[in-house]
Amino acid sequence: MSSQEPYEVRIRAVAIPLALAAGRLAVSLAPGGTRMLTMWVHESGHAVAAWMCGYMAFPGPWFTPVSGSRSWAVTILVMAGLVAGIESAWRAGERRWAAAAAAMLAAVLYCRFALSPGRAEAFVIFMGDGGCFVLGTVLMLTIYVAADHPLRSGGVCWGLLVLGALAFADAAHVWSGEVSRIPFGENENGMSDPSVLTEIHLWGVPALMRRYAALEAVCLATLAAAYGLGLAGAVRARRAHTSLASGA
Repeated sequence: MSSQEPYEVRIRAVAIPLALAAGRLAVSLAPGGTRMLTMWVHESGHAVAAWMCGYMAFPGPWFTPVSGSRSWAVTILVMAGLVAGIESAWRAGERRWAAAAAAMLAAVLYCRFALSPGRAEAFVIFMGDGGCFVLGTVLMLTIYVAADHPLRSGGVCWGLLVLGALAFADAAHVWSGEVSRIPFGENENGMSDPSVLTEIHLWGVPALMRRYAALEAVCLATLAAAYGLGLAGAVRARRAHTSLASGA
């Protein structure tokens, strides 16, 4: 690499920790304004989960309509997109992104063919705030694409990093705190997600909180592993470049 290496090391050292800290501060100081942004990640979580289960869904502001029956067209499109993503990432040398897409394909196969309609519905509902954790993690990880990738060269990854950190912090604020923070009840679109899960799907509140806590822990572990690997790789590249430069 080049003169970009010291800059790359600094990015990988501070980007995600600072984004998460800023996200937590934003949720504490301006929860309403933060939710206006993170709502899109929340609704996208519903939609992605629905697509994984074979349902048509369209994420919208504060509500995501989901079809009442599964569609083979949705399943084929999702699987074809993931296969294409695996191939594209592999050709580009992005082995980790290829592996992530392959894992996603396995998850789609499970959700589409192993989950009953009732369990699929519960999963789609759970993945609203669950999407804030999972999709928030994916958005933050875009900071680790190659320096010459369009997401980096165009600066898009910075916006994705901030949005992902805000979404993650917003969901963590709800599910890592007291029961009083959980939004039970109804809104203009009907029963809230936690109310549907506890009253219709009969998930106990402690079980619901444990499941979100477990998902948050998995996502944090993923971020920590990516952080360590990314920082170590950048440091090794910088040392190799320094050695070459000193020996030239």
